[in-house]
Amino acid sequence: MKYRVAAVAGVLVLLVAAVFAILETTNGDDPTASGDGGADATIVQVAASPAPEQVAGAVAAEPPADAEALPLTLTAPADVRPGGSVTFGASWVTAGGDPVSGEVDLQRIEGNSWATVTTVPVESGRGEVEVQVQSSGIYRLAYGGGPEVEAVASHEVVVTAGTPLVSRITATAEKSDDGVGVTAAWTTEGGVPIVGDIGLEQQSDGEEWAPVSAVTTTGEGTAVAEATAEHTTRFRFSYAGGSRFGAVVSEEAIALGDDVRTIPVETCDDDVDIDNLGRGVGCHYTPVESGTFVVAHDYLGNSWWNSIPTGTFVQLEGEFTGLYEVVDRVIAQGRGSALGSASNWTCGDDCDIVLQTCQGSNTGFTWLRKAEGEEPPAEQPQT
Repeated sequence: MKYRVAAVAGVLVLLVAAVFAILETTNGDDPTASGDGGADATIVQVAASPAPEQVAGAVAAEPPADAEALPLTLTAPADVRPGGSVTFGASWVTAGGDPVSGEVDLQRIEGNSWATVTTVPVESGRGEVEVQVQSSGIYRLAYGGGPEVEAVASHEVVVTAGTPLVSRITATAEKSDDGVGVTAAWTTEGGVPIVGDIGLEQQSDGEEWAPVSAVTTTGEGTAVAEATAEHTTRFRFSYAGGSRFGAVVSEEAIALGDDVRTIPVETCDDDVDIDNLGRGVGCHYTPVESGTFVVAHDYLGNSWWNSIPTGTFVQLEGEFTGLYEVVDRVIAQGRGSALGSASNWTCGDDCDIVLQTCQGSNTGFTWLRKAEGEEPPAEQPQT
């Protein structure tokens, strides 16, 4: 009898072991099984769909503390050695929380657009890739979209390799009956708008620079601060530096009384000529035949063009020497090739010359009409 009981117990042990073996085999073959014993999750397999290399939207000066959770997440070390190998991690789920398998693009901002660096293979919602990083940059993950998963992009991540990212702030000041409106335009070197807090300072009569107020730039990289100035006053914006961008101070914006300012004008045949202009110098861009455009970079001392009050005068020297009245202004959304043909922005018979320079992510076109035989009004002496 003792041996019969032992035999029955042995059979039971074998049956239990067989059941567990079957369950383990089933779990191993079933892609919907949960590896941690929790609720089942379906792995969504997606086809390759490269993300477009499009113009970048605004980037934040500092990563938001309460950033919205997105289906696609990029991780990377904040600080690395220049030229070192960096591991970029990807986490990818559907809107419903199911893990995704496929490929996503790792992109970096080059100039003012996202450019694909490499692809990241993702398995069951996780993936990583190693990339050599020579200089500080702004990165994101992006997927072009398909039948299974819509197009999606991660929040941007800044990787600092040695020195922080460089940015530019331009300032323009325009007097009115109520005071002075000082406009800031904050962008990366390539012209991508930056959203963040910057400070306005002013200086008058040789005094020290004094803080006035703080402003937050919008998605276009611009902000307007109000100030008062009884006499000719200089204004500037500054950023003390943070985790992404280094410290930067704008050029000075001058709120003049009623002075006439002078613009030296040369000729230029291409973008290289424009890039090599001296500070405060514009050039007649000869390839354009649909109108007469005098162009210059805003960050080379020309941002004030976008705030010359209409009805006042400027003096041109060199090409098109003469006194001109400011008759109108258009601030166009976008810059460079995004604006299309120059014929879209000419003034026709309403002006003789168009001054063109950027303002943040936008472009200003200021219309000038030659003041034939006219002198500036008495309250606006020529200097």
